[in-house]
Amino acid sequence: MKHNLRPGQKLGIEIYPGPPAHTEYKRIDVDPRELALFLAAVAMEKSASDVLAIDIGEVSTFASYFLILTGSNTRLLHSLVDELRDRARDEYGLHVRVEGERGEEWVLLDFGSLIVHCFSTEAREFYQLERLWSDATRIELPIPSNAQPR
Repeated sequence: MKHNLRPGQKLGIEIYPGPPAHTEYKRIDVDPRELALFLAAVAMEKSASDVLAIDIGEVSTFASYFLILTGSNTRLLHSLVDELRDRARDEYGLHVRVEGERGEEWVLLDFGSLIVHCFSTEAREFYQLERLWSDATRIELPIPSNAQPR
């Protein structure tokens, strides 16, 4: 391959060297169903509505579970996202990839085998994920302690 570079001249491409050699990676094994149930309880405690967990493992190759929930307004929606992210980090040491965080309609938290969909009321009605994934098995969620009959 012929080039027109003078001795010592660089191509103008920088290669990212990667993490330092001393960087340690910690593997965290969390059962995605356990995480879905935990985050569902957190969401219900934080006033999310229409919380639904779905086992999509039999009908999907990209994830095992969906957790779908609704925040009645933008402030609550963003508060739910923050709380779910913080509690997953604090309880399980997980860091999550968030999509649509600046959006006011639909925020997705990607935990790998568990994907959490946080919707506004209007977006939830429009996209109807539970209807789209109607072939998947719904997971019964426990009644939150603050909503149990006395």
